[in-house]
Amino acid sequence: MDILFWSGGKDAYLALEFYRQQNPETKIKLLTTFEGKSEIVPHQNIPIENIKKQAETLNLNLSLIPLPKNCPNNLYLKKVSKALNHQSKPVEHLLFGDWYLQDIREWREEQFNELGYECRFPIWKESLHNLLPILLLKPVEIHISAVDDKFKKYIRIGERYNQHFVQQLPKEIDPMGENGEFHTEVVFKEWDEDGHVEG
Repeated sequence: MDILFWSGGKDAYLALEFYRQQNPETKIKLLTTFEGKSEIVPHQNIPIENIKKQAETLNLNLSLIPLPKNCPNNLYLKKVSKALNHQSKPVEHLLFGDWYLQDIREWREEQFNELGYECRFPIWKESLHNLLPILLLKPVEIHISAVDDKFKKYIRIGERYNQHFVQQLPKEIDPMGENGEFHTEVVFKEWDEDGHVEG
């Protein structure tokens, strides 16, 4: 079994789709850390109830790990390690939706390798020409869920992330929001207006 660190945003969704294409027989489980008091996924600004609906729609099991606000790395690793050790089946790989930030990748590999896990990065340095069409072909919409204050004149919360959005971004904003300029939420088209799964 492989564990995908699931933020609820486009990067995690793209990592899931790429990895499934390459490893169609592999069983995948989602793992989400969130702020326990607010029940919100930090950075992404996604309520944990929405994360549960995403997992239900994807028909994937979900591990939830509540953390304190501004959780230090040592406590984060301790909590995640405990959750990984208590899975019903052995964990083979940890999957992440990182795109090109080398320092973040190296930190993950160093920390989780020490815990005995191999990290994989399904969309690492993939071309936008390969990534964006997946979002068009799948039954999802990607909505902006959070924006850094200094970029709010260019991006508004709630607007669609798509090819048009990427094309109109100024050069100082990474097209994937890799530097924290903005964050996203995956919304499935089969949900009704209240966010419930139809059918």
